[in-house]
Amino acid sequence: MGSLTGMHILFWFLLLGPAGTLVAGQYFAYAPGKCEVSISDVIQGMVSTELGIILGTRPRLPQSKLLQYDLYTPLNPEERQLLRPGDVSMLKNSHFNPKWPVRVSIHGWAGKSTSCSNAAIKDAYLSRGNFNVIILDWSRQALDISYPRVSKQLPAIAANVAKMLRFLHENTGVPYEQIYLVGHSAGSHISGLTGKMMRPQRLGAIFALDPAGLTQLSLGPEDRLAPDDAIYVESIHTDLTLLGNPSTKISQASFFANWGLGQPHCPNATATEFDFVCDHFAAMFYFAESVRRPKSFPAVRCGSAKAVHTATCSCPGGSRTCTGDEFMGGEPAIPRRGIFYLSTRRRMPYGSGDGQVYIQPPIPSTIRETAKRRRRLR
Repeated sequence: MGSLTGMHILFWFLLLGPAGTLVAGQYFAYAPGKCEVSISDVIQGMVSTELGIILGTRPRLPQSKLLQYDLYTPLNPEERQLLRPGDVSMLKNSHFNPKWPVRVSIHGWAGKSTSCSNAAIKDAYLSRGNFNVIILDWSRQALDISYPRVSKQLPAIAANVAKMLRFLHENTGVPYEQIYLVGHSAGSHISGLTGKMMRPQRLGAIFALDPAGLTQLSLGPEDRLAPDDAIYVESIHTDLTLLGNPSTKISQASFFANWGLGQPHCPNATATEFDFVCDHFAAMFYFAESVRRPKSFPAVRCGSAKAVHTATCSCPGGSRTCTGDEFMGGEPAIPRRGIFYLSTRRRMPYGSGDGQVYIQPPIPSTIRETAKRRRRLR
């Protein structure tokens, strides 16, 4: 798939219309009224950024002012506490506990820390027990019509994340191997770049949730997510039609849910994301479910990337159903290697949970059908 321009994306936004209503509350959780589901903020933010660039009124701020780190723990599961690299007082006054593993969620292009998909991941970890869950908000850069312009900022964002992780380690002693990065879309590449900047130390794991394609398709391993950016790197692919990355060379284990094409519950069965990016965000909800129930998504091993992209992976003996070789996602990370296919259900829970893989024919992405339906309604 070729790169999309900012104006193409804006056209899609205007064509498809709002997918929900902005709901904001004092507390943040994956529940009605506690997380953000509106497209209007995205459009407003992108237009504001573009006007600021055109008019020359956009302020030039350091990364320390552009980024925000929201901490949630069992002691503050819905009310964030802010952290800042270098601010020891802020850290000591928080509920951060170095005895608990650290999980950092990093949103993608046009994202915010307060999205419902981030809430789902945060809640999933805290449902498992004691964790320090940090959600990075880089929305001041992410809400930009131009994805190529956004991509140029990813290394600087990653450098700040690396600074934060070193700060946490040096001031609390939390082991690097107990730190996982969970990146969605462009956030996957921020995670990879962060891992590179941590060398020679290595983070425990990176989970790349539908890592972005677009401008990253032409980049080498030093400029995007790569298999050695953490002790373990796993990618989960759900949207090869529009925004996702088809490569199996960016991770140690590559999981293709429903061939990475149309997701059975889309468009927007979660009622929390825009219709036309339902496939792209599906990876976040599948992953959140896998954290709660680590054996929800059994997968079958594929012989090659070509077998995935041509939908020719099969169970032993050509059967349409078989016991899975491995499981996607989960907590804690279990290192795997290879290329895998998995199927999901049309309704929550999305994982089969029975250890069986059901080989299904690929279904088209709902992106084009959603656009046609919107046009007919208008």
